[in-house]
Amino acid sequence: MDNAFPCWYPVQIRFRDLDPLAHVNNTVYFIYFEEARSHYFKQLEAWLQEWPSEAEHQQTMEDSVQHNPRIQTGPRGRHYGMLVKEITCTYMLPLVRSDLAEVGVRVIKVGRTSFIMEHLIRDSTDHERIFATGRSAMVWCDYYSGRPYPIPPSLRYAFEQMERRTFPAQ
Repeated sequence: MDNAFPCWYPVQIRFRDLDPLAHVNNTVYFIYFEEARSHYFKQLEAWLQEWPSEAEHQQTMEDSVQHNPRIQTGPRGRHYGMLVKEITCTYMLPLVRSDLAEVGVRVIKVGRTSFIMEHLIRDSTDHERIFATGRSAMVWCDYYSGRPYPIPPSLRYAFEQMERRTFPAQ
């Protein structure tokens, strides 16, 4: 199982994560997935730096593109990035405050404008003990227009290095 997930993130179960039944509230699992995804992307930085510039792998914005006011990036904000399109969680065992857990993250599919990530929350000392599994559909987006945009080659390359496999161009 360790080889299937190249990135593991230790979960800190906080008192505020618990519900009145003294187990982790079902909505908090999504926060754990988010924290683990963030950790995964932090691990990609070394490979992303091998490319001259992320901006060089994006086309320039056309004047005819209508701005989407629902996405606020600010004048110095990033022009491209990820948005969560869909996320699911399957609960296997309740997590309690005393559990030592970790979240595994991997990319299983890279399309033209989106990619799929899988998550696994397990006991960090007994790897056979699975608390939950999940899946996230992520879209690479032009924040200005709010529309999907082709994943840059630099990000595809970083995914391939982390996952130790190739993802065919779509």
